[in-house]
Parts: sequence; C-alpha cells; structure tokens
Amino acid sequence: MWWWVAAALAQDAVTLKVVKTGQIGSSKPGLQVDLHLEASRLDIQFVCGGKMVEHHGPAALGATVSLAIDVPAGQHTCTGTLSGAFTDGSEGTVPLSFSVQMFAPLVVKLEPGSLDLDGHRLVLVLDRKASKVELTISGLGGEVLGFGEATTAAAAGAPIPVVWEQRSGEVLKIRARAFDADGYWSELELSPWSYTIPHEDPIFASNQADLTPSEEPKLSAALTRVKEVQARYGAEVVIRLYVGGYTDTVGDAAFNQELSVRRALSIARWFQSHGFEGEIFYQGFGESGLAVPTGDQVDEARNRRVEYVLSAQTPVRGRAWLPLGK
Repeated sequence: MWWWVAAALAQDAVTLKVVKTGQIGSSKPGLQVDLHLEASRLDIQFVCGGKMVEHHGPAALGATVSLAIDVPAGQHTCTGTLSGAFTDGSEGTVPLSFSVQMFAPLVVKLEPGSLDLDGHRLVLVLDRKASKVELTISGLGGEVLGFGEATTAAAAGAPIPVVWEQRSGEVLKIRARAFDADGYWSELELSPWSYTIPHEDPIFASNQADLTPSEEPKLSAALTRVKEVQARYGAEVVIRLYVGGYTDTVGDAAFNQELSVRRALSIARWFQSHGFEGEIFYQGFGESGLAVPTGDQVDEARNRRVEYVLSAQTPVRGRAWLPLGK
C-alpha cells in the first residue's frame, strides 16, 4: 500500500511516503512526511479528488506529519506543493504529484444454495480479486467448533469454495472474513440455525381462514415450545418466526393458494397477539409441497397443514415470505 516518492528538499530534510490505496469505512489513502531536520515552518497543500488537504506549522526533528485523504471511491490524481524552512537556515519548495485509489467496501456474498453444513463446505463470491478467505464456526455460547481457510487468486465474481474442519456441535454462526488482492477485508456472518416446531395442526372450517376458539389450545402448545426454543437460543441468534400454510388438492389451485395465505396470516396474527417477541413472516404455498403426494381433487387431511419455523435466516422456499406488521 506504500508508494515511496523520491523527494529532495534542503539536502533531504524530508522523506515523503504515499499510502496509495484505502477502503471506505476502514482506511484512507494519505501522505506521510518524515522530518530529518527540525522545521520552523512546514507548509503542505494539495488538491485530491476536488478536496483541499493542508498542513501548516513547525515540525520537530524526527517527527512524522500524516495527512489522510478523504476521497470517494475511484482513482484520483493529487497535485500541490510542499515547502519548508529549517533551523539550519535552509529552505525550499517541491511540487507534489501522485495518484491514490479509494476502494468501495469489499462485497462478500454466499453463492445461493452452496452452504452444506453436513459436508462442511460453502462457496463465496467477492466483487474484487481475492487472496484469502477465513472461516470461524461457532456454536452455543460462542464456543468455537472449527475453522476453515482457502488461499486463492480468484477473479472478481469467481466462486471460491471453502471447507472447514469441525468437531461435533450445533452450528449457530459462520463468520467469513474475505481478503482482496490488496489486503483489504470484509466480513460476512451467516446464521444457518433453524428449528421446526412440532405441533398439532389447527383445523379450519371449509374454505375459511378464521381460527375458532376450540383450535387455540393447539396454538398455545406450539407457542410454549416456541418460547422454550427462544429461551435457549435467543441470546445467540436473532430468532424470527415463519408461518407457512398448505392445502390439499380439492378445489381450484389459485383459490387454494390464496386460502393458504389467509390461513397462515391468521395464525401469524395469533402468535403476535399472544406474546411472540420478534419478527413474524408468513406465506401460503397452496397445493405445492404436499406432505402426502396425491392427484388432483383428493381430500387428504395431512396436506391441510401449517409449518412453524424458527430461524435466524429466511428459509429457502419457492415464494417470498411476507412480513407481519405490528
């Protein structure tokens, strides 16, 4: 990251160094001036990326004057002057001309569908040329369960497979620290934990989405289990509740899709009004995802079901989950 600038001023009274790169949010490019003589006056001014950078004042022998350059992302040319008067009676001026580059924050993404907890493998993608990826796998209480590392020269956008070694334990978090070719890094934290709540499905009246009082004990029992899981994992991960609704194949598929959404919404609202603390999402999946495969127009009670998933990340499904408003 250093770019050394050859400069002679008053018999090598100063040495200039340029930090030629920076990354928004973590570091800035800059100019560093090392004093080899005591300066009664040191004036530095230059324009970089449309911004003026200045320093004026005395400087002691052996001192270092560091000027950070706050510029937007991109390549920038900096021009100006450095002048000084020194206690040995010498003085002089040198022109300044150099270039710096500010990088946008490094973007690290998980390749969709690539996380394999059982196989201890995932695939990441960076938006700049990569040099290394480090993984830390942790479980309940922050216990470190394993590590992984991949050294790579993958180009921007190229997949980077990473595997990790892990001892037994339930994985709650995966922290990936990825480095670009210049040594800048960014982190991506994954929370692959989820828990499907065992429960007894509530029964709705035909073509209806309203819960009847007789079915509420089933939801109360499920909520008790939900709160038990929250108590165990709530300090470790952000827990959200996802309510999915399904139907059998009797009737029109489009109507069943809409009905399953309304039933999931009804249950989600019940959980919210009865004390679930956290974000709730719902979605209907109609006749898709049948628990028991059947033909069309088959009355199968096991397909008229709901699903309660506690998860730190959005479950992968064919439809987008809808947030329940407060």
